[in-house]
Amino acid sequence: MKHLASLFLLSFLLCCSCTQQMDDEWKPNEQLPNVPETHPVSVAFSRASLETFAEQGITEIGIYVYLTDSMVYGKNLPLSNGNLKVDLPLGENLQTFVVANAGHLVDADSLSKVVVYQDVYARKPVYISDVVGFTSDKSVSSLSVELKRLVGEAVFQPKETESELNAITRFDQLNVTFTNVAVGYKVKSKECILEDVTFSTNLSTGFGASVYSFPTVNGGSRTSIDVVYLKGGEEVNRIISPLDTGIGFEPSKRSTVHMKITDENYLDEPWAVVRTAAYKEKAAPTRPFTIEVSEF
Repeated sequence: MKHLASLFLLSFLLCCSCTQQMDDEWKPNEQLPNVPETHPVSVAFSRASLETFAEQGITEIGIYVYLTDSMVYGKNLPLSNGNLKVDLPLGENLQTFVVANAGHLVDADSLSKVVVYQDVYARKPVYISDVVGFTSDKSVSSLSVELKRLVGEAVFQPKETESELNAITRFDQLNVTFTNVAVGYKVKSKECILEDVTFSTNLSTGFGASVYSFPTVNGGSRTSIDVVYLKGGEEVNRIISPLDTGIGFEPSKRSTVHMKITDENYLDEPWAVVRTAAYKEKAAPTRPFTIEVSEF
């Protein structure tokens, strides 16, 4: 009997312990943590913007929203019909910007630090909106945002005719370097990150090259163009010094630099004495490069 009584008491204590543990883990009347209420806001674009996006083959838009300096929403969304909906924290003072055709963003979680970079070849016109502030209360159901093409373009274009280019045998490739290209753009401060960008070009592209850049016209840096001549992948010549074009990039402004690439007066060494110890004093090019400025 004592043994049975002991077993009964042990079972009773275990049952009480399990019941207490269940009570501690689940209390039906206990409130769940507050879940922040959200509010859907539509982001709309003008018909002109949608037509521009269609022309450029833009099919998605990046929308980034910040509370103070911290990101509360950041996604690339399909452009669709141009009326996009995002769920945002209700009753907050928010800031947003929208971007299209960018390569990637760095430090996107902070509005004060976020940098928009071009694609690796700097060959896409990037569109960015201003930073727009708004309050996400229920009186705001739609937000109109306009994107601006924020890049300018520099073009290197040989002066030779097609038949003259086809007759070239001393080289089969050019490496064209544009200096001080603004490849990155700080959304909040509007400062730019500069790099030199090099393109390889050949007869199939008319030995021409071009690059997009965020604005640099208000800064102290200007863009020059360096040209290296190659044949079979090996350098055979280069110009005496980079072309001092003085280009400062402005949005939607194209600067086309025309140069006669077969003019020996540009070259570091005349073709007749390439890679010899002979020295020839360089004369000024008979037809200096020219720059044509246009809108695009």
